[in-house]
Amino acid sequence: MKKISKGIRYLQLLLPLQLFNLLNAQLNYSGSLNPGNMYRLSDQSEISLPFRIAEAEVGYSLGDFEIKTNSAFEYRWSNNENEFQLREAYITWYPNWGEVKVGKQIHAWGAVDGNNPTDNLNPYDYYYMFLSGAERKVGTVSGSVKYYWKDLQIEGLFIPEHEGNRVPFGEQAFPLNIPDLRPFLIDKERGREFGFRIQTTLGSSDFSLSYFDGRDRSFTLVGYNELPNLMPSVFYRKTSVLGFDLVSFIGDFTNRFEIAHFSTKIDVNPDMLYFDNATYIQYAEQIEYTTPNDIMLSVQLIGYILGEISWQEIEGNRSAQTSVPELIPGMGTPFATFTDLGLSFSASANYYDDALELMGNTFIDLKDSQSMLGASVKYSPINNWKIKMSISKFMGEEGTQFYNMEDFSHLKVGLEFHF
Repeated sequence: MKKISKGIRYLQLLLPLQLFNLLNAQLNYSGSLNPGNMYRLSDQSEISLPFRIAEAEVGYSLGDFEIKTNSAFEYRWSNNENEFQLREAYITWYPNWGEVKVGKQIHAWGAVDGNNPTDNLNPYDYYYMFLSGAERKVGTVSGSVKYYWKDLQIEGLFIPEHEGNRVPFGEQAFPLNIPDLRPFLIDKERGREFGFRIQTTLGSSDFSLSYFDGRDRSFTLVGYNELPNLMPSVFYRKTSVLGFDLVSFIGDFTNRFEIAHFSTKIDVNPDMLYFDNATYIQYAEQIEYTTPNDIMLSVQLIGYILGEISWQEIEGNRSAQTSVPELIPGMGTPFATFTDLGLSFSASANYYDDALELMGNTFIDLKDSQSMLGASVKYSPINNWKIKMSISKFMGEEGTQFYNMEDFSHLKVGLEFHF
């Protein structure tokens, strides 16, 4: 009985302490409403694609723990199609030596803006391919650990199940016609994925070395099966990525650089196999400068170099019905699927106490005759409200990707309300 009474007294002392902790917990939330629409420049017709009309972030922190969710409501004007998306939902523990995260997360590796060869942890949502950063990524269930030691930050990451890109197959309004080969996808376990990253600082520069082992985010043609008729086989190639990036400050200039070496192979066995393994390199160099009148200038060079390909055919000679396909990168920066060498330039500025935001950008293919021009204006007449307008123009010679996208040149208008 004495032990029971002591236990009750202990609980009586502990309960007020736990209530005090709950009262000191913090609940944070933010979100936005983003109604808008897109219209073709050619004939002013509506481009009916889904978009995130509402977004919300909710965080709950208690002591060394934090729970965070990021959700969106996707909507399409033409048919009132809608979908709720839980983009992120994870818990973080902050011990004194680092941080631990578990749940559905959007990760960010790399140093340059937008076109990151070393950032391959999340698949892309192709409906939002022309947005930047996390806005075009799909969250994956994963666990990550960061350990801080002196000037070093060591990160390990584990993804229990591979997830591919969200691709708009059969979407007439989408600028690229992507054939739906899902019926020919080989039914095989895709396995687990993992990665490591080490960051440090030396002088005025930040360095990072990373390694990722997983599967391509897009499936590609891996061979043919000789059934009664020759049928294609597609799958997600097994790919490992060794990456390096840095950020350095030289006077008024900021230099950002990334390079990644990709080693990809096919680990399935169709009747006819095009290649056994291949290597390629992607890199991005970015230089930023802010003028005395606060105009931010940025230039970025993006490159893709195809390395060695080991060819292998399992059964006899290649059929006349088949041809050697081009190796399409399944990881890295999406612009590598457009060009081997491209140059982008952007300029942005804020005026009237940041009420007016102006931005212009261009992308030029240095190998083929194709380019893209863009400009945007955001104006905030009152707090938390913005009026948005942007224009994008695609141009290219016949046979280029941007030639096929010319009809996607568009004007986008919308409102934005933050809470």
